[in-house]
Amino acid sequence: MKRFFLLSLLTISVFAKEEPNSVLSPLKNEIKELKIKSTEEKQKVNQYDWLSDIDLSLSQNKDNENEKSKDYSLSLSQEVYNFGGISAKIDYANYLFKQESLKIQMDNQDDLYLLYSNIVNLLINNLTIKQNILNSKNKEIEVNIKKSQYKNGESDISELNDAIMSKNLLEDTKMELILEKVKYQNEIKKLTQYDVSDIDFPKVSLLNKEEFLANSSQKRYTQIESKISQTQYQKTKSSYLPSLKINGSAGYNNSDTTNNLDDYYKYGASISIPLSYTSSNDIQQSKLIFLKNKKEEDLTYIELENTYETSYETIKQYEKRINLALNDIKLYEELLQLNQEEYNAGFKAIEDVDTLKNSKEIRLLDIEKYKLYIKKEILFLYFQIS
Repeated sequence: MKRFFLLSLLTISVFAKEEPNSVLSPLKNEIKELKIKSTEEKQKVNQYDWLSDIDLSLSQNKDNENEKSKDYSLSLSQEVYNFGGISAKIDYANYLFKQESLKIQMDNQDDLYLLYSNIVNLLINNLTIKQNILNSKNKEIEVNIKKSQYKNGESDISELNDAIMSKNLLEDTKMELILEKVKYQNEIKKLTQYDVSDIDFPKVSLLNKEEFLANSSQKRYTQIESKISQTQYQKTKSSYLPSLKINGSAGYNNSDTTNNLDDYYKYGASISIPLSYTSSNDIQQSKLIFLKNKKEEDLTYIELENTYETSYETIKQYEKRINLALNDIKLYEELLQLNQEEYNAGFKAIEDVDTLKNSKEIRLLDIEKYKLYIKKEILFLYFQIS
């Protein structure tokens, strides 16, 4: 068998992304929806943060002569220009919303990968238990042979003891595997209400490197982080520059003495220039954070390249293992045919045939496990894109 398995994965890019969110527990999805709504409300608050509140003042007074007066007024002091600070605040709100929305999506993708990887681990565990049972059968055959040889004086007690200890070690390993199985099952139950048999894997194939790097969620996150720090830098600079405000108020008052309404209003403009001893340090710190985040963009790209290469190489290694297992299976089939013929002719014991059958089945199970490991790597890359 040729390297059809890996090549078929490498020649096809990822399919259109499905929506596997429904496999997560309803509580998980409800929490995600609440996070989304909270983020949307937060964006609206941040988006209009540059607008000043209108002050409404209502007052009633009574003096020592028992005369009453009332005063009602509206006032506003609104910044209209501050060298890019207003636009920076609006940009900051938009970028922050994008980042927080992306983080919700990334957390959701992490939950999905955790679910599917635990399912893969559970399936691998089941196969390993089957292999353990087959290995135990082979060890049982070996123990019986060593016991017979010992009785006939053909081997010493140490060989029999080694065979018995190896068989007991397999039994201990089986108990550990059963415990691991329970752990995987419980981890899956934390994430979904569905039975494993009712959950299908996403129909995806291996991303090529260019697609992975172009659509990486982590890359997008660091890019937005740079944009946020850039707008913070712009906000900090503008906060130490002159700003123009318009001011206005309107209202009326009346009292028992006049019994007349007295309307009034006033409006104007003001320019303020902040003077700060540490302004240059504040601006420089904000600039350095922005420059650091730009460098982290480059670092993230390098890390993602290596992440992809590691997964790609892991897949290739498992493909090589599949080919080795296929060669072993071919050899076992040849030996089985030969031993079966010799057994039928009375020259071989049935234990030889059974041992070869079990060994062949173990290698077949190895291939199933290797394919699951490959699937796990593909899912790992798949759930890192958005």
